[in-house]
Amino acid sequence: MKTKSIIRIIAVTFTVVSIIGATTACKKQNSGKETRSKIEESTRNGNSDNTDLPPLTESTEVLAETRAITDDSIILRLDGMTTDEIVDDLWRATNVQEGTYSDEYYEKIITDGCTLTKRKDDDFSWFFYGSSSDTTCYISRISVFSGMKCDPTFDGTGHIALEVHVEDKDYAFEVAEAIVAKIQSEGFEINADRKGEDSWYVGFQCDRKTCTLQVNHVGDYVISFDFPLNG
Repeated sequence: MKTKSIIRIIAVTFTVVSIIGATTACKKQNSGKETRSKIEESTRNGNSDNTDLPPLTESTEVLAETRAITDDSIILRLDGMTTDEIVDDLWRATNVQEGTYSDEYYEKIITDGCTLTKRKDDDFSWFFYGSSSDTTCYISRISVFSGMKCDPTFDGTGHIALEVHVEDKDYAFEVAEAIVAKIQSEGFEINADRKGEDSWYVGFQCDRKTCTLQVNHVGDYVISFDFPLNG
């Protein structure tokens, strides 16, 4: 009899614990939905001062942008922009002065639905992907090199490497042509130009400075280019 009583007590205890656990999980799930709802509602209302929301981390999908957009902002998601606006945005990314810290630079980046996929604390380099299905054009890489390394502080001489993912082929080459024109306007001359059906390579030179642009079809069309920095 004692054994049966003990078994019944254990069974009842397990049932109560299971109910508590399910209730807790449900509350957490609802809390997550409420947090997402608060972020989306705040974004619709134009309120960027979300001090009561959890901080974004390196592994967190960015549901809404909480940073205010300024004249120095670098916007990752390029959907809806003209080619001129995209080029202006990319060239804001090249504004790196000597002594700039990587964390200081990162504060200018407006992720807006793009997710950080890789960042080393000692590197001046980030990789992103478009986390929403309606993102068709976005900056996927920003890397600032001091010499040959992505040091945490830019030392004044080096280059920046940028990548843009574009879903549509024609628009990808249109954006690439606008970047080529911008590089030429900076005093660079084309010394190599090889274009294929789904690819393009352009080499540039200005005195002793060089840079390149490439377009490759890798799922999306990826525009990769580098530009010298003399901050």
